[in-house]
Amino acid sequence: MKHIVWALCILVTALGTASGADSVRWNLVGSIIAGSGCQKDVDSFASTNGNDLAIVFTNLGVDLPGQSGLPLAQRKNCSVRVPAEISQGLYIGELTQRITYGVTKSYGSRGSLATRSTFFGFNVSPHIVTVPYGQEINDPLLVSSRVEQFLVASSWYYGWCRSGRNPKGLYQANLAVSGQRSSDFEDLIMFVDGLDVKFEVIASLIHCGV
Repeated sequence: MKHIVWALCILVTALGTASGADSVRWNLVGSIIAGSGCQKDVDSFASTNGNDLAIVFTNLGVDLPGQSGLPLAQRKNCSVRVPAEISQGLYIGELTQRITYGVTKSYGSRGSLATRSTFFGFNVSPHIVTVPYGQEINDPLLVSSRVEQFLVASSWYYGWCRSGRNPKGLYQANLAVSGQRSSDFEDLIMFVDGLDVKFEVIASLIHCGV
């Protein structure tokens, strides 16, 4: 039986900035990655490359192949907390969440992946992917994206650009993967060959007042 490996990458990128003061500065030592589907430095690994943060999970998935003796439902979750620092006077103008995943399921099963996150205390819209009952799917490469543009007149802008904003904050994400099948004969497996689930957050930083 294939063991499912989910890899979830969180990528936050500051575009068009050159100096260290105009970049995201991550603190991996102070990060927390924990839950029923993740444990920091055991099956969940964080790394940075300049402005980019990547977290890869290898145990955050649903593995319910069609056979008896396995449960009819399964759920795993993960909580991510990564300290970061962004200088005052910088504003996130656009944020993209992208989930790349694969699904093998029979007619009588369903699954979902849901993410809720905040950045420096500001809410990011939830991103939910569902694979419902009534469909047979065998697709190793599916992509779901959500793009949010935070306009200059928005409350997001005023929050980021307010005088005295604390330059230190957190990237926080709560993730839940769940699945259910109607009988032992049904299948529900979510995977992509190689990196099985990839969730990207791409943040474009611009200067306040520009």
